[in-house]
Amino acid sequence: MNTRFPLLSVVSKIMRFVGGLLVLAGLYYFIYEGLIEPRLPGHHFDPDDLVELLCGIAGVVVGFGTVAAGELIGVLFAIEENTRGQSGA
Repeated sequence: MNTRFPLLSVVSKIMRFVGGLLVLAGLYYFIYEGLIEPRLPGHHFDPDDLVELLCGIAGVVVGFGTVAAGELIGVLFAIEENTRGQSGA
């Protein structure tokens, strides 16, 4: 945790956690609701399944973007810490 920006550190961790949950939920919708469920006996692929398939893809993409944004904050902290260490020497 960055001591100079504790709130930003917490936001970064929350973003990574929420992004991970979005990726998991998106994978569930993509794999089960969009691909497996329509192939079960008594079911067929209809427009609702297409929407679930597309929402799953969107959830995975948004989730990875959220995780990447949270990681970017951590990278900026590392750059700031490294730059601070070199300028003081």
